[in-house]
Amino acid sequence: MLAAARLDRQASFARTLERYREPFPAEEAEALLILGYVTLRSLCEGVLKLFCAVWWEDYRKEPEVPKNKAGVPKVPSGLTFDPLIGFYFKRIDSQFEGFLRRVQTRGNAIHHFKDAKVGTQGELLSDIAEFLQFLLAVNSQLPYPDDIYDAAKA
Repeated sequence: MLAAARLDRQASFARTLERYREPFPAEEAEALLILGYVTLRSLCEGVLKLFCAVWWEDYRKEPEVPKNKAGVPKVPSGLTFDPLIGFYFKRIDSQFEGFLRRVQTRGNAIHHFKDAKVGTQGELLSDIAEFLQFLLAVNSQLPYPDDIYDAAKA
């Protein structure tokens, strides 16, 4: 599961977040806001899938884990963002619920013919900062193969 996680792609997406600090040209502002939230959504979804993949043995035994029609736990790579958020809130940590739901809603604005509020550049920048806090919180719950790395200080 970890080999398929494409952490390299996650890192590549994360590197683009710096670009959203530059003032948006008025004629591109909505598109850049939406793309910023799509990027955050992708990153958050990847973090949650990584968490579930790392803790697969525990995850699949949870009673509230998303299951297929046959009652078999779905592998993290097969989950969409909504059930990932729901599982994470119910069983792990509800601290970032508002943040993840906002990122989910605003990231969905990428779909045309659906009106959705996309916020402001300032809100996007605040959510990028909150993403770092979310990432560090999840990271602090992941095991590391050595005793040197401290995820809380990353």
